[in-house]
Amino acid sequence: MSFQIFSDGAADIPLDVAADNCVRIIPFYVSLDGHTYEKELYDMPLETYYRRFIQEKLYPRTSLPSVQDYLDAFLPVVEEGRDVLCFTITNTLSGSIQSAQVAKEMLEQSHPDRSVCLVNSFLATGAQYQLVMEAVRMRDAGFSVTETAQKMDELKQTGRIFFMVGGLDHLQKGGRIGKVGAAAGNILKIKPLIVLQGGEINLLGVTRSRKSGLKKLCEAADAYLKKENGSPSTHQITMGTTNTPEELPEFQSLFAKQTGWEITSHFQIGATISSHTGPDTIGICLLKKYDA
Repeated sequence: MSFQIFSDGAADIPLDVAADNCVRIIPFYVSLDGHTYEKELYDMPLETYYRRFIQEKLYPRTSLPSVQDYLDAFLPVVEEGRDVLCFTITNTLSGSIQSAQVAKEMLEQSHPDRSVCLVNSFLATGAQYQLVMEAVRMRDAGFSVTETAQKMDELKQTGRIFFMVGGLDHLQKGGRIGKVGAAAGNILKIKPLIVLQGGEINLLGVTRSRKSGLKKLCEAADAYLKKENGSPSTHQITMGTTNTPEELPEFQSLFAKQTGWEITSHFQIGATISSHTGPDTIGICLLKKYDA
């Protein structure tokens, strides 16, 4: 392969899937005690993370990959004579791409004959996962790193994440909403419905019941697909949950009734995102295919 694909851990790509597709993950760090930070997935498996997160009612903290983390990942590849394509979570949610950018500039000075291409995904979690996998498809089809990076900059604009959080406490702790808003929302048992697109987070609406929320998420995704003339041949669609995989069959059924599409792909939302959204988060991720 002429280039190596990397992604930061915010894409929530399982390590076995990454290995099977020759993708390397540069993890975020997560702390459950506010002091000791461990590499997500590598040092702290999701099973351990969620068990402690939920049972002990903790408020995890995350830390982005350092410049040195990116250098350590990129350097062996460029020394082999290969190029680098790296994806990061949207810069509106994290400074991960800033660490990658410093590493890129250092390597461009020491290895001017190699290309290090960075893609600020404008996305996160499952939609970033989808974007990375489209790059894998292009790489395996023989496209160059430059061609692939340019196409990814187009495709990321088509990505959408429609999701529902279980409560407001973690959004308040992370500074996303104020204490008064969180308290009022909890009293009213409101669950926000949110969309992430183009790096921007916007409120879709609110709901008081999980079933109503799932239905509204399906309606929002369906409206987007109809606007884009989407079909199973043009778009990737997947569903993700933090800790409630038992909700997926109902969610898939609601989506099929709304759109006529059968969704079988799903993933688990990881520590980077769930530390801010809290448990019981669930959503739909969509992205246009490169050869649509």
